[in-house]
Amino acid sequence: MQEKVKLQPIVKKSLYVQISDAIYSYIRTNQLQPGDKLPSEREMASILGTSRNSLREGLHILENKGLLEIKSGSGTFIKNPYGSSNKISLHLNGCTKEEIFQLQTALEQQMLKNVFINANEDEKKELLDRATEMSILAESYVYSHAVDTYFHNKLYEIAGNSAIRQLLDSIRAVRFSSNEENVSDNNSVWLASVKDHYAMAQAIVDNDEEAALAALDRVLKYSYEVSNRENRVGDGD
Repeated sequence: MQEKVKLQPIVKKSLYVQISDAIYSYIRTNQLQPGDKLPSEREMASILGTSRNSLREGLHILENKGLLEIKSGSGTFIKNPYGSSNKISLHLNGCTKEEIFQLQTALEQQMLKNVFINANEDEKKELLDRATEMSILAESYVYSHAVDTYFHNKLYEIAGNSAIRQLLDSIRAVRFSSNEENVSDNNSVWLASVKDHYAMAQAIVDNDEEAALAALDRVLKYSYEVSNRENRVGDGD
């Protein structure tokens, strides 16, 4: 049995966000599924080098975003780490990274067009609130995978196409694992994408589909460029 990737100690800066992101990365990297149980609070607090009270605050961030379920007396369980039921598996053989990127771009663009058809005012506000949350964190040079993923999952939820959502969840899960292995400093590398997440959300509120699609394209292209850049560095080019 392959040994799981372990939780890593964190520095005490923006502590609750750092804790939630460390746990989130652990969940995604180890491909934990709904119903899987996390280590005990005592064990996680010891590994992360933090108090149990601080750990609980980090866990509650993920619980509030629908990723975890905390059961009193039983422990903490994975609820919905990928934003879907994951009832299909995506197997693409012989595809280049560029081809996968093109597929993801086409699916994301259609998803966003569906958002403009389906979103009500409360849903638009929720997207803008989450983009604002990312922006506030970015002002302190903090990037959160959990908040970013929550933003995209909310887009997928509003779009309402389960086929597109499951395909995108599969692609994003693979790319997340790849980026975790290859991108050296997530808390700084991805900060440049925050402004375009906010621009996308604001364009949705303003009912400006063209501007929203342009912001989405910038987010996707930046992610692709960073992944390729970090891979080249890792290869010694």
